[in-house]
Amino acid sequence: MPVIPMNRALKYPVIMKILAAAALLQFFLSGCSSPTVKIFKKNNIVAIPVDKARRTREEIDRYATYAVYFKLEKAVDSIRIRISAEYVADIIGTRKTRETYFIVEKIIDARKFKNTDVRYFYSEMGRNFDAEWNAAKGLVLVSEKGSPFKALDGNSIYRIRFTPFSSENFVFAVTIDADCGVTFMDEIK
Repeated sequence: MPVIPMNRALKYPVIMKILAAAALLQFFLSGCSSPTVKIFKKNNIVAIPVDKARRTREEIDRYATYAVYFKLEKAVDSIRIRISAEYVADIIGTRKTRETYFIVEKIIDARKFKNTDVRYFYSEMGRNFDAEWNAAKGLVLVSEKGSPFKALDGNSIYRIRFTPFSSENFVFAVTIDADCGVTFMDEIK
């Protein structure tokens, strides 16, 4: 943008108005732009009390983990997973939530491979925390179509293994946003 000295600017009020309008337009356009946000067609939720939650053998940082299994109705490009853990904090019924750490895994049928004695194994697809235990509220998984371990398809079963690093009497709410229906399962069938 050219700089016009003030003494000349007074002589050219039309130029100043155009420059001011251009600066305001640029300001508003840069401030109003937003990143693209994926809108999912379906919101699938299941509530699981801790006494009904399926406990796993694996731990996360030496804490007990629970699992929920699910199957997608069809192949999708991506899904978003969120888990909340709510508990009653005191005698008057105050409800509080606690951060929940989780790992999403795809169950791979091992019978397809030769010389194996196991029926299936788990392939990690993602987690909502990093090496320093910084947790995100949710996780978006993007399908890798060419990879049998990372593709989000309608034929596979998935497991979410989670822990709140605490032993309160939680009710977990697992939310999976997808462009298809989701079937939650108690166990692998």
